[in-house]
Amino acid sequence: MIDVNNISVSFGGTTLFSDVSFSINENDKIALMGKNGAGKSTLLKIIAGEGKATSGHISGPKEAVIAYLPQHLLTHDDVTVFEETSKAFSEVYVMRDELESLNEQLNIRTDYDTDDYMKLIERVSELSEKFYSIEEINYDAEVEKVLKGLGFLRSDFTRKTSEFSGGWRMRIELAKILLKKPDLILLDEPTNHMDIESIQWLEDFLINSAKAVIVISHDRAFVDNITNRTIEVTMGRIYDYKAKYTHYLQLRKERREHQLK
Repeated sequence: MIDVNNISVSFGGTTLFSDVSFSINENDKIALMGKNGAGKSTLLKIIAGEGKATSGHISGPKEAVIAYLPQHLLTHDDVTVFEETSKAFSEVYVMRDELESLNEQLNIRTDYDTDDYMKLIERVSELSEKFYSIEEINYDAEVEKVLKGLGFLRSDFTRKTSEFSGGWRMRIELAKILLKKPDLILLDEPTNHMDIESIQWLEDFLINSAKAVIVISHDRAFVDNITNRTIEVTMGRIYDYKAKYTHYLQLRKERREHQLK
């Protein structure tokens, strides 16, 4: 689905990693492991399109949607929790508003034989087909379900995002990502400042509802519960294990013992 092709990153003559390549397949749940400073977050940003590699590139289908949750967020504080989270469906709402506007035009126009009128009908038909194929989804209910899963109370929905700490604002951004159901979710320390119940809910969502996921986390239990693959970034290269975290530790130990022989 997404290919990481010969990615190298250098800073001031120091190479962070060199010629890193791997593929991310549908339903891969990948733990990105390595010591602090190994380049995990840098690699995640490059995959997300928010960082630049010295050389190499990321490739994949044009229609593939990648969503990225960084460790540190810039948030907007002028809306409520529910309004901000509902932005996950902004394209649907824009489509709905355009369709309503076009239908109003159809009701008042009388130039039935003109090219403009025919183009208007074609646009209404095109939008209607797209919109009504997804209209059955109750978007407000979906927003409520995810917010509650991440620990928000119903009484929080109408509060301004500015009233919440950075950790809670991170949950709002995470909720938006989960609601978009992207092809690839990139998470950098998502469980920081999160309670046990919310972590368990997130685990269940990522296992059962998400497509591909790459996660950086110091929460070893969380990583072990959700992943089926581990990529270790170390000494400027990667080691790719088709195993979850606990099994990866054993395989890494065996690899290092073999290297010492």
